[in-house]
Amino acid sequence: MKTKIITYIYAFSFIFLWNAFAAKVILQFLLNLKFIPADICYVIINIIPFIILFEVVAKILFLSTISSKLKFVPTQLEAISQIDTKTFNYYTNALESLGFTKISDLELSESSLSVVRLFSHPKHLCFAEVMQAPGRSLVFCAIDSALEQEWSVSFRDNSPTQAIVYAFLRRPRGIIVVQHGVTPEELLRSHLKFRQKIMRDLNLQLLPDISMEAYFDQSQRSRTRLRKALWRKSVIIGLVEMGLFSLKSEAQKSEWLGDYARLAVRKG
Repeated sequence: MKTKIITYIYAFSFIFLWNAFAAKVILQFLLNLKFIPADICYVIINIIPFIILFEVVAKILFLSTISSKLKFVPTQLEAISQIDTKTFNYYTNALESLGFTKISDLELSESSLSVVRLFSHPKHLCFAEVMQAPGRSLVFCAIDSALEQEWSVSFRDNSPTQAIVYAFLRRPRGIIVVQHGVTPEELLRSHLKFRQKIMRDLNLQLLPDISMEAYFDQSQRSRTRLRKALWRKSVIIGLVEMGLFSLKSEAQKSEWLGDYARLAVRKG
């Protein structure tokens, strides 16, 4: 409700200021350019406020659905209905055989978005997450590492690929690679190989803290950066990207390298 009130106040304030001052000044500027026909100038003046209103209002409403504060709370997966405990146990056995240590079962308290079984690896200094959204059958594993300068690397053996996530929720320094159907051992091997490559190419160091507190802090920082990136993102451009998403190959949908390729070429 608070977000809607703020949105309405902004919208009415913008319309008033636009009609009272800005429209006249911009229209006069366009007319003085001479090479733009007057009819086109009036069309531009009528379109601009709708574009600006749409961009800002849509962002405010979108951001209202993404909490600025993340809070994970310990839970017992067995106590949550519709959890695929068989698959969770499979991943638990596989990850522990690879040297991972279980930290805790967690639930995202802001919604029923997901439950997570969190692991850490004392040798490779990375996290592993086994995730499921209650009520959904998909359970997948992600292996994550945090690097300097806000870089992160996440390799997953499955993940829902959605156009809206690609268009609006990806980050330039948040690398995500989905490798469908691989075993946890293969996933870890690929993750470590790529992590070493990006550390070498961009001269980055690994963040070694693998405590639960570090996991919480990294998750919160990622959420904050995500909200900032979303605010800078053009809604109209994002909608175009959503429309073009279906034209991408499965390989393109399963890999997001952000700014890595561009920066690696520059440093090379």
